[in-house]
Amino acid sequence: MTPPDIIIDYLADHPELVDELARLSWREWQEVYQRREQTLKHCLKNYRERMNTDRLPLALVALTTDVSARRRNQHARRVRSPDRTLVGMVSLKFHDMDTRPDLDPWLGGLLVLPEWRNRGVGTTLMRRATEEARRLDVPRLYLWTHSAEGLYHKLGWQVVERTEYCGMHIVIMQIDVDPAR
Repeated sequence: MTPPDIIIDYLADHPELVDELARLSWREWQEVYQRREQTLKHCLKNYRERMNTDRLPLALVALTTDVSARRRNQHARRVRSPDRTLVGMVSLKFHDMDTRPDLDPWLGGLLVLPEWRNRGVGTTLMRRATEEARRLDVPRLYLWTHSAEGLYHKLGWQVVERTEYCGMHIVIMQIDVDPAR
């Protein structure tokens, strides 16, 4: 179930958000990017490459709609769409761990803005991302985390291994997107 007033959409449908996603990602994982010898420009390039809907890589965004704008929209047809505010994001991508080139593709870059955490946005983004993987015939996804193993486990992800990566203790997890395969 999607939290009230939240929509999940493709980044491709909101190209104006590319810069914002790159900046948020850079702020959240700057140490990881730097250990990979990447800059904010690399991050921006990555998000531009994720503006797909029919193949990987792709990014999804969680947006909240301004309720008052939506009410105005119901009464004035000349307003095309409600005001939207970014509240979270997630990506389906390739090659997320240079130390594990044998694992692909990856779910990564899950980020919910602090004021929107613990409201189901992250869970909704994760479910939509796995639905997209299923739609695109991706049989299995991987992710790595140093902080959210419990959330992913509740969503059906299984531990592949525990290891060190970019100076952190992390867990690599997987999920069979299409269990029938």
